Amino acid sequence: LAVVAAEDASAFVPNASPLLKSPKRSLRTTPSMKLGTNAQGLIGSDLEWPEFDPLGFTNNISDETLEWYRAAELKHGRVCMLAALGQLVQSFWHLPDPSGVFDSTDSSFGAFNKVVSERPWAAIQILLAIFAVEVLGAKTQAKPGQAPGDLDFDPFKVRSDDPEIWEATQLRELKNGRVAMIGITAMLVQEAISGKGVIAQWQGLGQS
Repeated sequence: LAVVAAEDASAFVPNASPLLKSPKRSLRTTPSMKLGTNAQGLIGSDLEWPEFDPLGFTNNISDETLEWYRAAELKHGRVCMLAALGQLVQSFWHLPDPSGVFDSTDSSFGAFNKVVSERPWAAIQILLAIFAVEVLGAKTQAKPGQAPGDLDFDPFKVRSDDPEIWEATQLRELKNGRVAMIGITAMLVQEAISGKGVIAQWQGLGQS
């Protein structure tokens, strides 16, 4: 359900156009470390490693493809921010469930396997909810002039009328999303190796 909620967050970037379908990338020769011309000046492109694009994703691509990439980056960042938060929260709090399916482990892999094996219909409902939100998000994103990542959903009114404040807000979301993508990957790898959740691993370090 965290994945479903994440896709309804709100973010905008300049120079938007409809995102109607998955992009077709142009053929490239040698990747460039620098950003492509149409990607220069994007929010988040001039920090830490200015104009850093070692795999050449932004070279020789259309504006439509670039906007599709930015929308995908925002979506994955939002999902991973909630996933990283969930990895910590599940060690202290579980959904109330008399059957014990949802509240018997602080391991994300263990919880997933338990739900699939003991509550298959619950797993199917979660997948259907994710699919429904994905379709709704794609429909909203396809509106003419819609900016990448803008799903017309801002329940906490984080968007400011001040351009500088709004740009800073966008940058925070982008940077935290990038860190979260790396962070949740590390958490899952550690759990796969140790068989323990994030908090359990820290507690184990304190006892060793």
